[in-house]
Amino acid sequence: MSALPAALRESLEGEGLRPVDIALADWGWRHGGERAGALGLALASHAIGLGHTCLPLNALREAIGSASRLVNADRFTEELGTNALVALPDADAPLPLVLDGRHLYLQRYWIYERRLATRLRELLAAPPMPVDTQRLGPDGELFSWDWTGAGETNWQAVAAFVAQRHRFAVISGGPGTGKTYTIVRLMLQLIESALANDEPPPVFRLAAPTGKAAARMIASVRAGLSQLHASAEAAQHLPHDATTLHRLLRLRRGSTEPGHDRERPIPADVVIVDEASMVDLPMMAKLADAVPDHARLILLGDRYQLASVESGAVLADLCAPAGVNDFSKEQRAEAGALLPQEDSSTSPPALADHVVTLQTSHRFHADSPIGRLAAAINAGDAEAVADVLNDRTGEVRATFDTESTSIQRLVTGLADAYSALHEAANPGDAIDALEDIRLLTATRVGPLGSETMNRRIGATLGERYGFDPDTQWYHGRPIMIVQNEPRAGLFNGDVGVVWHDADGHTRAWFRTEDGLRSFHPSVLPGHSTVYAMTIHKSQGSEFEAVYLLLPQGQSRVLTRELLYTAVTRARNVLEAYGSREAWQAGVQHRIQRYSGIGERLAAAD
Repeated sequence: MSALPAALRESLEGEGLRPVDIALADWGWRHGGERAGALGLALASHAIGLGHTCLPLNALREAIGSASRLVNADRFTEELGTNALVALPDADAPLPLVLDGRHLYLQRYWIYERRLATRLRELLAAPPMPVDTQRLGPDGELFSWDWTGAGETNWQAVAAFVAQRHRFAVISGGPGTGKTYTIVRLMLQLIESALANDEPPPVFRLAAPTGKAAARMIASVRAGLSQLHASAEAAQHLPHDATTLHRLLRLRRGSTEPGHDRERPIPADVVIVDEASMVDLPMMAKLADAVPDHARLILLGDRYQLASVESGAVLADLCAPAGVNDFSKEQRAEAGALLPQEDSSTSPPALADHVVTLQTSHRFHADSPIGRLAAAINAGDAEAVADVLNDRTGEVRATFDTESTSIQRLVTGLADAYSALHEAANPGDAIDALEDIRLLTATRVGPLGSETMNRRIGATLGERYGFDPDTQWYHGRPIMIVQNEPRAGLFNGDVGVVWHDADGHTRAWFRTEDGLRSFHPSVLPGHSTVYAMTIHKSQGSEFEAVYLLLPQGQSRVLTRELLYTAVTRARNVLEAYGSREAWQAGVQHRIQRYSGIGERLAAAD
């Protein structure tokens, strides 16, 4: 039976707090936390559910919306300072809540954030290493083929320079800016430098948050290698595979403790992680701890993309204070011809020398409709967004309503597009057809959510090809894994297809980090149909054609980051359905995730 006073429970439920938040409040009340302790547990947990790593007491309204009405910030902070369930940062005994300045944490997240900041400060403080900039410049062999020309900066070369000079580096860039190609060149230089000095080549480990992202990472590395004239000796020392972070850290299902940590580090000299914007705070803390003291840690990602579905926005927290390519005078001097020697009266933070933002997309030109739309969204320029959407002559096609006739037309068009999936000759061709197109939705539930759209598209295809879409294992059903299963090598976000072979056997096929593999349906972890998927789930993916469906009205889920992520999943075609009001609301609304990472890293200065 609940110990919470009925009025307090009703207040928590009325503000939309989750059952787990209310259960924590109940536990707090039972264990002597009284009203402040119970509310502290509930609201800190609620903040975690919204993506924050803490509850910012000086920005309650901005962080948790109407739930902030449950407390008076100043009085609440004072009460927490003497509460039986709340510890201060220097306390000896652990307690479920930690009050660190004006930030209230669940203890576990306070520990993760402090561990991550401490480890990153160690990496930032490591002395810079010498770099052979001649090989990176316009006359060098590594980047000469795509040098932009006199007076212009080759940001890929700068990124390779920064990643060689420091033990910690962030390389941020939008789709097609060459993050993984830059890494190939970096790895080759490190290998050749070691060989020239009669030293063993470094051991590289490549990783990504999902199996699909890991497979794309190693495919990009191989494609980048094919464009370079690397020696056979150097090429053989490049990594031949990429793995998920779960496998890299040896995280087992049902456990939060990794096999690799500070005492048992990853056996590597260079750890490179792609799609780092998808990595949440707990995973990033575990990763940083597991990097050996002598090794480099390099994060690749898009600073403007949606953050992790879970708590934290670590990549954005690292990029924001660093600015955009705002380097110190010392770093510019070491870079020589790679960077213009600018006079500046200000000193950027220490983190700035470790973060490079790539500028030029090779997936779509900056002047293309998709490129212009992405740039306008990022800039928060609603008028420029409208200009691109109103111009129906390019690869961006917009329908400014979500009425029933328009949505039915969308469903019919998607059924036509997915016909190649159901007519494929083999599982590999079916997966290729599935990866060409995707419907992206802003929400999972509701009339315009992915669940509803999956049912409608499946029903239309079922009528055409004679299958029952309500059965789980119909031939050609596209599926997405929604639960990690490391033992099988399947991870959240992996996409595959159900296939009936000539003998009538049913298998599910996936293109994993180990290649094309089939699985018996009984061994699959949680999964769902994926003609449509949420924009959040599309991170790390790209498609020839993207169909985008926005919710009606000015939904609170619409944000600048959500629109940018959706638009940049498309390589060639974007067909969007949504009202002008929905576009405008999304462009004007930015995601704000609260954490203490920035303040903790400021100590590096």
